Amino acid sequence: MLKTIAGHTSARGICRYLTCKNRALASDYINIDVPEGIREFDWAETMDATRRSFGNDLPWRGKRVRTYKHYVVSPDPKDGISLEALRDLAASWAQEHFSEYEVAIVYHDDNEHGIPHAHVVVNNTNIETGRRLQDPDPKALAASLQELAEAQGLTALRPPQATGVATRAQRRSPKRAPETFRSEYVRRAEQELTERGEYSWTADIRARVRIARTVSRSEAEFRSILDTMGVTVADNSPKAERQDWIYALTSHPSRRISGERMGLAYGRERLEPLLRSGGVRRLEDAGERAIAAIAKRAVAVGDLAELRSLSGAVALIEASRARCLDDLDALLEKGGDEATPQFVRYVKEKGLLPEERPAPAPKKPAARSGIRPVGSRRQDDAGRHARQDVQDKRREGSER
Repeated sequence: MLKTIAGHTSARGICRYLTCKNRALASDYINIDVPEGIREFDWAETMDATRRSFGNDLPWRGKRVRTYKHYVVSPDPKDGISLEALRDLAASWAQEHFSEYEVAIVYHDDNEHGIPHAHVVVNNTNIETGRRLQDPDPKALAASLQELAEAQGLTALRPPQATGVATRAQRRSPKRAPETFRSEYVRRAEQELTERGEYSWTADIRARVRIARTVSRSEAEFRSILDTMGVTVADNSPKAERQDWIYALTSHPSRRISGERMGLAYGRERLEPLLRSGGVRRLEDAGERAIAAIAKRAVAVGDLAELRSLSGAVALIEASRARCLDDLDALLEKGGDEATPQFVRYVKEKGLLPEERPAPAPKKPAARSGIRPVGSRRQDDAGRHARQDVQDKRREGSER
């Protein structure tokens, strides 16, 4: 369950409430520098100073200022969740929605049954833009939390089932539509980080999955290549309304995202039948081997710039359906976007495509059979003779 509380005062009060009498089991922070060796410190002072520096402590259009948002993440008691699992869940959810804000997460188990729960306090100021926090859609935040919980094998909270004609029709077709119908879906936070040249773990996972998707010819190979590239693939909860894959960085397991949240081209529903039928097969064998080798080296040495360039080149090949360098040269003549010349150069330098279009594979001759195709002259003649024999026998019978 996700509970939302708005704060209108200094963060000192909520900080004292969450940390007094050594109640806190642990704490996590986003965009707040924590002194080494200190378990608890006055993070309220940091938040208050940030708001003052941007002038976000003042009322807006006569309305009382909202200084912070306080979210309480309460797991289902039946799950018996551990503190480590709760920290993973709460930090992942906060990072996904509030990566540009100062966030303090404090964990308690001081309720009636001693169940761990998380208090997520989000300051009202975007540290990148200086703008105030716009109230996110509570339903969207809650749905996101349920999805992350399901990805960890936890119980998700479902609203009570309604009644009525429309609801009965939905139950007859219970499969929920995807969040987006785009093949490629880039969220605003990811796009802004990429444009500033900063690291985005979502873009990092996207780049690795795109490469693996291009060169894999089976699901087993897809999983194996991603494992080599430092990405794990897991099925989401069987209780989820849409079956999907959850991708996570091996080095940071809490950085995880479902395939369809990056676009339908990354989801299980689109990829599973594609891999079952032999994969994309957009490239020749030599190109696939070159891509796999470059990706493996880039991950081994932590060269994220190389990985992004390779992923961009692969995306260009997929989007343009290029089979050779001549196709890319023709694309350059038409124009393309600003990044097209850069990725074309990369494809040529790395030898990802042959210079000339590969010859089409010879078609197998159709199997011979004793049955001639409908419409052949011999079959038409045979049919005409058969009909004539039937007519003659009927005539003889009538004469008798």
